[in-house]
Amino acid sequence: MSTVVHPAPPASIPCDEHVLPLIARRPVAWYALAWLPLLLLVPIVGTIQDGHLGQLLALLLLAAAHLVTTLMRDRLGPGRRTEVLVAASTVMVAGYQVLWSEHQVFLYPLLALGMAVGIRRRTAMGFVGGLAVSGAIAAGFTTGSLADALVFAVVTYMAGISAHLIDVLAETAAALRATQRRLARTAVLEERERFSRDLHDLLGHTLSLIVVKAEAVRRFVPVDPAAAAEHAHGIEDIGRTALGEVRQAVAGYRETTLEDELEAADAALTDAGVQVEVTADAPTLPPAVDRLFAWVVREGTTNILRHARARTVTVLVESDGGEATVEITDDGSAHGRADPGRQQERGPARPGSGLSGLRERAELLDGVLAADRTENGFRLGVSVPTGEGTTP
Repeated sequence: MSTVVHPAPPASIPCDEHVLPLIARRPVAWYALAWLPLLLLVPIVGTIQDGHLGQLLALLLLAAAHLVTTLMRDRLGPGRRTEVLVAASTVMVAGYQVLWSEHQVFLYPLLALGMAVGIRRRTAMGFVGGLAVSGAIAAGFTTGSLADALVFAVVTYMAGISAHLIDVLAETAAALRATQRRLARTAVLEERERFSRDLHDLLGHTLSLIVVKAEAVRRFVPVDPAAAAEHAHGIEDIGRTALGEVRQAVAGYRETTLEDELEAADAALTDAGVQVEVTADAPTLPPAVDRLFAWVVREGTTNILRHARARTVTVLVESDGGEATVEITDDGSAHGRADPGRQQERGPARPGSGLSGLRERAELLDGVLAADRTENGFRLGVSVPTGEGTTP
């Protein structure tokens, strides 16, 4: 996978719970509690004016039960305890109607709010619906008006379903906030992996070139100062180029092409005394495949310069039958380079961070990476499907 331009994400409203107002963090509790004084104001004032202390005590007990139900639900969620409190509130409302038979239009919506808040969600609206129907029937018999009964049912059911919907929306918002945090963490991890792969590919290759140039300087200083100075100038150019590429990589804008990497590999390996044969017999590759092959050539060249004491290297790029292949082979395991400063043996063939990065890039394009020994050396290759639509 090559480094591409990552556009800045659009500005969004922060979803962290800590920056939201309290009423937005606990909408269910606020909604259920806000209706408590509104629904009980008229009954309480009426009972005080009439001097009915029993009614007043019953209304205060009902208010206390609703308050405790809402607060307990806010802390622990709906469960057995809150359902017991809702059952107690139902008994109090039923007893109030038996004893005094008034204030139904205020008490039934309050009880519906308590049911929507305190009963577990899978059954809450069933209880609210039953309450609305039973209350409408009772109101119809009491008033003798079908219109009053229907209005009573609608008011009671709307009170319950509004609290229920707010509860669902609050839970959905919490899930979205959690998902956003997970996606943010995942994006950071993916960007770190991408940046790690790119820096490995870039700096590993560049530092290998600098080492080769430095060894050439060391060899030529005693016998050919002019050639040594030329290689030293090459080190300076490579350093400047690497600095620019690192800056571009940090900014996220660096691109690499197969043609550029083939030229760079030819120059670097030739400077290291390696005979290079490049065969590029392929049509114009899709951009993603071209970038992948460029990384393969870069990684293969870097590994040869670092670990192999090769004399010849062959680079083959071809495309046929909807599949493109790049292959780099060398004879590093059979021959050694005469330079004593490069006597590092190639270790066992196992995937390092560079090959792992290439494998990940290839898998993103449904490709396959092969890195193994041959009879005369080592082979690194990648094949990816390109489709039938490529043209020369």
